Amino acid sequence: MLTLPPELVLPLDLQIPLGGLLLALLSWVGLEVVGRRCRPRSLLRGLLLTSRLSVTSTCLLAGLGWWLALQLDPLVIDLERDGHEVRELLVALGAAWTLLRWHSELRRNRARYAEEILPRLNEQDRHFLFDVLQKLISIAIWAIVVYELMQLVGVSAAVLVTAGGFGAAAVGFGAQGIVSNSLSGLSLYVNRPFIVDDFIEIPAEQLSGTVEEIGWFYTRLRNRERQPVYVPNTIFTKSPVINNTAVDNRRVWIDFNLRFADRPRVPAIVAELEQLLADHPGVAQHQTRAVHVTGYGESSLKLRLLCFSAGHSVEEGWGLQQELLLAIGAAVQRHGAAMPFPSRTLFTASPLTPAPDGLDRP
Repeated sequence: MLTLPPELVLPLDLQIPLGGLLLALLSWVGLEVVGRRCRPRSLLRGLLLTSRLSVTSTCLLAGLGWWLALQLDPLVIDLERDGHEVRELLVALGAAWTLLRWHSELRRNRARYAEEILPRLNEQDRHFLFDVLQKLISIAIWAIVVYELMQLVGVSAAVLVTAGGFGAAAVGFGAQGIVSNSLSGLSLYVNRPFIVDDFIEIPAEQLSGTVEEIGWFYTRLRNRERQPVYVPNTIFTKSPVINNTAVDNRRVWIDFNLRFADRPRVPAIVAELEQLLADHPGVAQHQTRAVHVTGYGESSLKLRLLCFSAGHSVEEGWGLQQELLLAIGAAVQRHGAAMPFPSRTLFTASPLTPAPDGLDRP
């Protein structure tokens, strides 16, 4: 059996930090090599390369912390397990740090990773489940940190039960808002009235915007002025919410007018526009389609065109509305009609001209 000379054998207290340093170097090289061999822009590659700093630092600090714990005088700090508790604490905090870096990586490339993990689901379901995954990672981070801190200070089960009793009292007197917001946040994940990237409106609060994040206590919106709006989750359980992104078909409602003199041309114009709606690929054929006269105005005939877009996006609705507006103008012109504009006819009489009824006018 090969043995090293006594002068080459390191003392035990130096083997620990040097072993931690060696393990840190091996971890960095291993994660680097394996990560670079993964498919570019893949989730596994991103997580492995993101873990390099936290894993390497954890190995180094765990070894160094364990070694420092062994150097402490028991009269100053008495460690019951010879520093193993310090090493385990540093390893647990390193694991929480790694999960935190994973959480940041998932948030930066959410769309790409969600499509990679859940390719068979639609975009809304992918975003929802990926958001749940991020929340679970956050819960795991806090659970690790809280558990290790409790272990470090020696919190017992009896203390937790007592704290739970005081916590219940605190909920009864002053923490209703926090608990209500957290339960409402859980309800948003269970019921899913909206998900991240949906555009919603809260009429009772006069709020609207794109959902950027659904938190445990607040939901962050981005309004039309690109300002962040933080809405307490209890608002969504007390007030109606309109999810504009969930619209299946966008309504197109166009009012237009014709001259009174064009009344004989109205049937032909209406027939042409109805045929246009029946043949247009961007119009939802299973929804209401109508072109009709709605009444007599002060100086024109009132007409209305109503239909729904085949797509659900706002851009598709706007595009269809533009096409129909131009088509209405072309049809009116093609049939020799015209759209009136507001006008007034004034009749003036000279002061020297007698009134028709023979009475003088002032």
